[in-house]
Amino acid sequence: MPRRKQYKISARQTAIYKTIVSELQKNPELADYDMETIEISVKKKITPRIQDVDKAIRNLTTYVAVNKEFIKTFEGETIVSKKEIAKILKISRPTLDKWIREKFITPVQSDVLSKTETFPPDLILKQLQKQKK
Repeated sequence: MPRRKQYKISARQTAIYKTIVSELQKNPELADYDMETIEISVKKKITPRIQDVDKAIRNLTTYVAVNKEFIKTFEGETIVSKKEIAKILKISRPTLDKWIREKFITPVQSDVLSKTETFPPDLILKQLQKQKK
């Protein structure tokens, strides 16, 4: 992923420069620092997205079509763990964690296994298809 664009200005160019310096000087760790070099930077906002949602959808639908009998069900509930759904989607666990954090996909609490999050393939497919729009 490319670096985000960054905009920098010298703190000296702001109306609050003296306030910034006085606040920083209260910290004894900064006694040897040059307050003339204070910069303010702002990074461009990035809108999170799934890079290749079509590939993830294709991987999921292919896996379900070929391996439907291997997907675990317990008392009528589909039980797919985080590790399994990452493998099915052919993504890494950190990528899956990022998708969950960004609310691209959301696990559901199992009704039959307490304190267990599961990733029903049909629900994940709907969530991924929503990301295409």
